[in-house]
Amino acid sequence: MFQRNGVSIRPMELDDIDRLYDWHRDLEIESGAGWSAWMSRARFVHRYEEMVREPPEDFLLFGIEYEGDLVGYVELAEISRIARRAAVGFVVGDRGRRRRGIATDALILTLDYGFALEDLERIYAEVYTFNAASAALVEKVGFRHEGTLRQHEVHQGRRTDLAIYGMLRDEFYERYPTVLPNLGRE
Repeated sequence: MFQRNGVSIRPMELDDIDRLYDWHRDLEIESGAGWSAWMSRARFVHRYEEMVREPPEDFLLFGIEYEGDLVGYVELAEISRIARRAAVGFVVGDRGRRRRGIATDALILTLDYGFALEDLERIYAEVYTFNAASAALVEKVGFRHEGTLRQHEVHQGRRTDLAIYGMLRDEFYERYPTVLPNLGRE
């Protein structure tokens, strides 16, 4: 478990399924994240158990804890060990804990983990252009807007632009000290 300002990230567990399923059904989260259609609980549980027991080689999923409670998750996806890059995604599912800086700290911890322990050189975020809160968060952390893919995704039946933000390892360690002693650059 890695911690920053009372926020920690940890591996997801099978006991987290009920909370994750509640977030999966939250329309506010879905509208910003662009998930696929809702799944039955049985299908969701099956998919999640498989992801925890035998995670794909190109995917890491961490729970975000605050004050001892699971409040969200953050992921590194599409990890390329050859190109040394990954995409990052995040959700604070607990409505009462949103807009408190929790996602900011969780994102910083995840970047540190990806750069220091996974030896990545680049981490990027894909953000729907209508999702101002996520765009503001990645910019606040230090991601650079690299471009916009016009009408790149279909979200809720409509073509939607997708903004691409990137962070390089050196840029990250110029802004933040590592919480992983002797592994990252300070």
